[in-house]
Amino acid sequence: MSELIISPTVSLYIGAFVQWGFLMAFLYSLAHSINKPNKERVYLSLVMSISYSFSIFTNLDTVTYLDFLFSDILTLLVIISLRRLWHDGITYLYIITGLAINSTLHFLMHYDIYISNNTSYWWLWNAYAIGVNAADFIMVAIFFINKDFLYLMKFRNGLIASLKRIVSV
Repeated sequence: MSELIISPTVSLYIGAFVQWGFLMAFLYSLAHSINKPNKERVYLSLVMSISYSFSIFTNLDTVTYLDFLFSDILTLLVIISLRRLWHDGITYLYIITGLAINSTLHFLMHYDIYISNNTSYWWLWNAYAIGVNAADFIMVAIFFINKDFLYLMKFRNGLIASLKRIVSV
């Protein structure tokens, strides 16, 4: 994949760091949840750790944005299908949001490069490089922080309350 914004070497190191982060998040969540009934973070970190570990086997010279898109969508579907194992907590919301952002950015890059045949650099490429890596780091961090530091839960609850008021009118 010669048109990657970040060089394959740097991508390899960032990917390894994110994989290591999800593995540490799983181990931390496992140790932290001993003798606690809520295992949401253990299951989520396990799914994320397994999902991101598959990227070890990808060849950065032949992988496309569509491959990343399918991987993120598959992970989203697995998490949504296993939703009965956990509550709608902060970690779940941040993981779903991060994967949705990544999927959207992968799709936009695929569309821009392969469908529109755009080869000239523009702001979307910077947004992709920053957005995907930021979303990955935030998804790793939420397992350790477990606080609504971006106020996504507050935003979601406010949006739900607004929609209920509109529907009831």
